Amino acid sequence: MISNRLSVISLVLAVIVAQSALAGDVTQMRSLNAKDWTVPDIELKMKLIPAGSFTMGSPQDEKCRRVDEVQHQVEISNPFYMGVYEVTQREFYRLMMPPDYDYEIWKFKRGPIHDGAAFCYRYPMGGGLINGGRALGGDRTDLNPMECVTWGRAREFCAKLTEIESKAGRLPDGYVYRLPTEAEWEYACRAGTESPYNVECDFSDLGSIHKFAWVTHYSDTSFGTHPVGEHRKSNEWGLFDMHGNVYEWCLDWYAPYPAGKAKDPTGPAEGTEKVIRGGCFAGVHKGDKKRHSPEDLSQQVHPFLRSASRYSVPPEMNCYAILGFRVVMGVAR
Repeated sequence: MISNRLSVISLVLAVIVAQSALAGDVTQMRSLNAKDWTVPDIELKMKLIPAGSFTMGSPQDEKCRRVDEVQHQVEISNPFYMGVYEVTQREFYRLMMPPDYDYEIWKFKRGPIHDGAAFCYRYPMGGGLINGGRALGGDRTDLNPMECVTWGRAREFCAKLTEIESKAGRLPDGYVYRLPTEAEWEYACRAGTESPYNVECDFSDLGSIHKFAWVTHYSDTSFGTHPVGEHRKSNEWGLFDMHGNVYEWCLDWYAPYPAGKAKDPTGPAEGTEKVIRGGCFAGVHKGDKKRHSPEDLSQQVHPFLRSASRYSVPPEMNCYAILGFRVVMGVAR
């Protein structure tokens, strides 16, 4: 009897300690002092990104540079939290789909992609959605990034998260969950670096790049997305997969950069395409390593993996297995 009572008391104390720890984390996070924050229920991990200034864009001698990467000074005046990883299918489905949803219907090619079914949801080579062959896919891969998701659908995810966390009292004043601005994305990606990538690497060597980025070619047996953070090499601020795996939606409409310095830029008021950043898994074609010099190979693999690289697509795009998103908790925009 005494033993049972002690067990119950120990369990109660453990719960109280856990709740106190969470309360402390919330207090620190709401005052923007906690370096790490995990969103309850969906277990979305975030890192605090400090305010600061940086040079956005790329120098004229950077390999694979494009004309829309004009360098300019940008100030990020408020700290914000950013997802450690791209939003996973597990996180997305937990928040956006009914608890009793029948995931088994997404084994088939004609699943409701427009409703948010990820193209790489079931993906072993020789079957599943990513590579054709059989209609039936393989095991679920819900730790892979969410993709085949429109800009609007990604915003819905952020809005729902904001509503839940606001009601729970777990948001700093004036802060919401949202997509990052393009400037916030590049600032967080660089983490103080000025080189083409946010870690040191040999741009001509896929082995070197694979240490921090998932990019492949069409002959690989695992062509498609990979579980987030699989390479276990983050940037200096603890963010993974800022290069490769899937492109990531940004808040901004695409346009050339305005001239001069900028403070917390959010892009033009209107446009036809939204900015996407970070490159994706789709890289060189089979045989490229034999046919091309290292410099030519870099043109095939890496032009959109670089920290400064910009790309854009219509916001209603809903069938890109190469496009997902990452969330920030920042000042409402």
